[in-house]
Amino acid sequence: MKKPWNHLTFLVVLQLVVFAAYWRNVSLPLWNPIDFEILRDADVLSSHIAEFFGHLGNAFSQPLLQIGLMAEYRLFGLDPAGYMVVNLVLHGLNAFVVYMLVYMLFPRERLAMLASLLFALSVGHYGKITMSLVGIEPLMLAFLYLVVLYCLIRNDFHHGGRIRSRWYLCGLGVFLLAGLTKPESFSILGSLVAYRFFFYKERGGRAVFPGSLMILIVLGVLFYIAQRIWGYQDPDRLVTENVTTLQAVWYGFKNMFRYLNLMLFPMQSSSMLDSSHPIVQFVYEWRLIIRSLVSLGIISFSFFGFVFGGKAVRFFIAWTYITVLPFTIFSGPQDWLNLKYLYLASIGFCVILAGGTVGCIGLLKKHRWQRLVPLAAPLLFIVMSNVVSARLVAKNRIGARGAEIHELHRLLDEELQTRHGHTEAPESSPN
Repeated sequence: MKKPWNHLTFLVVLQLVVFAAYWRNVSLPLWNPIDFEILRDADVLSSHIAEFFGHLGNAFSQPLLQIGLMAEYRLFGLDPAGYMVVNLVLHGLNAFVVYMLVYMLFPRERLAMLASLLFALSVGHYGKITMSLVGIEPLMLAFLYLVVLYCLIRNDFHHGGRIRSRWYLCGLGVFLLAGLTKPESFSILGSLVAYRFFFYKERGGRAVFPGSLMILIVLGVLFYIAQRIWGYQDPDRLVTENVTTLQAVWYGFKNMFRYLNLMLFPMQSSSMLDSSHPIVQFVYEWRLIIRSLVSLGIISFSFFGFVFGGKAVRFFIAWTYITVLPFTIFSGPQDWLNLKYLYLASIGFCVILAGGTVGCIGLLKKHRWQRLVPLAAPLLFIVMSNVVSARLVAKNRIGARGAEIHELHRLLDEELQTRHGHTEAPESSPN
């Protein structure tokens, strides 16, 4: 697929796949209490746009996200369907950039197509990120993150890493937008360092820390300092009470493997698990043994992948650890692990799974039917991911009918009617 229109055709295919798999999301009512805060903030911001752009702190407090939410609110009001459609479109775009990135690094067309399809079908992250209004933030961050990596790696591949290249300038501009979206964008820098290290020979032996990368690092540090001084500060999520530094490091290490386990074995104590089939509950009873085996498998694969794997495989193994790392230090030993934090990390898993599948098919190419057997592995994960996603959607529909959500609807309607006078407020029915 070297012609641009063929790439665009595959982009359309990915969007169709995403909507075919997650059409249920579009009809989801408001179920997340945070979404009501988002709608309330969007209404306030829409009424005070001049003040928003005139306040210095807003330049370092996710302005891109706020502008996106204001635009969505102007278009869709309190109807969640429009927001869900935007989430799915963003997810499809992210899957397409994954395809372009993987195709450039390997390059193997079938592998890139399979990896992007697995990601589009939520293998490893289970689609939770697309199910609420608040999902636009990590989805937008992921899009910017992937575009930055694609532009800068392409610049390094085809333009010798030149600073004056249009690809570098594009990547630099998008990096600023990504930095203005979330501090976790520092993991972009970690991924770029990993790429430069693993592809050292292919890059002609150029420095791992050239001037082009140092510019990004300096800008990232300056933005972070400015954000801490002038920007809005998120509540400190780091557990510090009665926790020593060594304990915090230990919790972070455990959380790393808890998240990687969750990517392959998506079971943790919840109301959804309590209402699951007895077979599922029986499997969960053996979770300690299963998680131990999965952890050993992850450690073994990571070690042998780094030692014997190709440069692209090593890069995506490193990617998985780098992208999940920012979320491991923000929770204590007993905290809930959120599936949405696996969104970017799951790309590495999808690429590795696709690579193993395509490789096995190649080994069995002389066998007419046996060569299709390796497809059973990705198919299993696709089925599991979509079953989990369907259960999450059903759970959220039930939650939307609860007394708490009805009360939030009532309060939001009253607040909007008060703010905009006695004119009729947009309907926010939970049904």
